[in-house]
Amino acid sequence: MDTPSSIHELIKSLMDTSTPFPARLLYHFSDLAPDERLVLASAWQSIPVMRRRSLLQDLLELSEHDFLLMFEEIGRMALKDIDSECVVSGISLLLEEEDPKLIPEFLRLQADQTQADFVRAAAANALGHFIYLGELEKLDPAILHRIEDALLQAYADDKSDLVRRRAMESLGYSSREEVPPLLRSASANASEDWLESALFAMGKSADTQWESLVLEQLDHENPIVKGQAIHAAGELELRSAKSRLLKQLNREKDEYLRSELIWALSQIGGEGVEEKFEQLLAKTDNEEEASLLEEALDMLNFTNDSTDFELMEVDYHHQHLDSDDEEDAYWDEEDDDFADLDELDDDEWQRYVDEDEDELEGSLDDSYMLEDPDDEEEL
Repeated sequence: MDTPSSIHELIKSLMDTSTPFPARLLYHFSDLAPDERLVLASAWQSIPVMRRRSLLQDLLELSEHDFLLMFEEIGRMALKDIDSECVVSGISLLLEEEDPKLIPEFLRLQADQTQADFVRAAAANALGHFIYLGELEKLDPAILHRIEDALLQAYADDKSDLVRRRAMESLGYSSREEVPPLLRSASANASEDWLESALFAMGKSADTQWESLVLEQLDHENPIVKGQAIHAAGELELRSAKSRLLKQLNREKDEYLRSELIWALSQIGGEGVEEKFEQLLAKTDNEEEASLLEEALDMLNFTNDSTDFELMEVDYHHQHLDSDDEEDAYWDEEDDDFADLDELDDDEWQRYVDEDEDELEGSLDDSYMLEDPDDEEEL
């Protein structure tokens, strides 16, 4: 089947609501060719809405299990969909994308008051990834500032608490001075939803000023709030939380909270964590938890290897150059040596080169000298 007929067959199957869409055909939507995208885009809105919804959900689930699949073009089509659920699914398919061309679309959806609140909230959430890129200096500062301004505006003016909370969560990545007061205010809010969002943003901030507030919520009676506090402790790598988290892991039965505890401890590390994971792995009969523990142990090993390498670098540097002054002095001496060469006339320069070549030849071990090809042939 050639390419044009292939995409037409896919569309035909989507149109036929009398039979389930074959799961094996989902893979054909990955990394579509330009002509296929045009054909599908022209037919998209004519596909029954329930089919569009189920297709997007199936693609989302598939992409979570196979990172090689590329459904971004389908996500872009869904951003223009007239159905709100399809739009949100489209946003979800694009959450890991770093293409700045998506920013105007997300800003449009976030600010459009005719959109459902869960669409505006999803768009506000998606913009957080671009703030993170901006903080890493991977995005134009002017664009970053525009995103931050839009989310600050949404936090101040949007009528929906869901949108305002998602805007604040995304601003957690931002280093703007307006953000910390928002998080403090939200953490003091009587609403547990706002407290959860504040903890989420604190975790994304990479700022240990939130340590005491996060620690306060590690024993919260609401498991959702408690789980978010545990996650924030992991993201902030709070060593002060380690002993409490280990004790909680000993007695916690809730699977969601256990998974958060394992993840957070894998980020914090330290004495006793690896041993605890190995003990749990040896006696668990829960396959999901076993998988989590294996991933956590891999993370610990990676972190320990990285730390050891950094310590080796620091130790090497200290052994050879004990201070910045010594390092500067070393390079100053090197510069002086090269400066002396600039003063040599042509005859002196040639003598310098000849002496250097003689010294080099004398220092070479015979075992490193190339054999004469003629001698090799004689053998």
